[in-house]
Amino acid sequence: MRILFLAYRDWSLKVYPYILKNPRVEYAKLCMTTEELKKEKIENYDLLITCGWSEELGAEIAGNILAVGVHCAELDRYSYGSPIQLQVIDGIKFSKHRIFRFTYKKDSERAHTHTREYSYEVDLDLSGDMDDILYQMTATSIVLFNMFINDYPNITWKKWPEEKIVRPKRQPVDSKLTKEQIMAMNTEQIYDFIRCLEDPYPNAFLEDEYGKLFFKKVVFRKK
Repeated sequence: MRILFLAYRDWSLKVYPYILKNPRVEYAKLCMTTEELKKEKIENYDLLITCGWSEELGAEIAGNILAVGVHCAELDRYSYGSPIQLQVIDGIKFSKHRIFRFTYKKDSERAHTHTREYSYEVDLDLSGDMDDILYQMTATSIVLFNMFINDYPNITWKKWPEEKIVRPKRQPVDSKLTKEQIMAMNTEQIYDFIRCLEDPYPNAFLEDEYGKLFFKKVVFRKK
């Protein structure tokens, strides 16, 4: 197989060497930007893998090659952005990591990532700090993509249930903790809020007339 691998995040770039090692892969090209991807002749490749990619793919790409990615949530409500942060804040300890495929409409230049079609899934542990979670993301992505490559083109696609609940994507301003929020939260909830916003994400912070207090790391011990 000849594969295009699209990634830029630190945890996702660590997946690329393992794609190269797969015995079925003849050649794999790493692209870190959409501009780099567009310079490649799509017709010369069998598969486009995106890993930790947050931008939409245009129809000129998704319409000419099978494009897949990984999504780190089991419930549909977390399909709209910031899935790790929202799940941790909601108290979810274990979730799913899935391979999904991009689709597009012929009358649109937009390739839709939210297709609810997936092939393989594995358990994803959301405990620990962000380094622990991103380590899980790397490890499970390696497993998922190797499973997909080994079985390609004999892939079975499934649908995960659609929900009416939508958890919108978080913005940097949402990292602010107010006194009212802290008073309404227990220590474990405060811990979850801070840990899911460790680097490389916008850190949790308190703000008053003197300045901003940022939380880079946090430790919690349960009674």
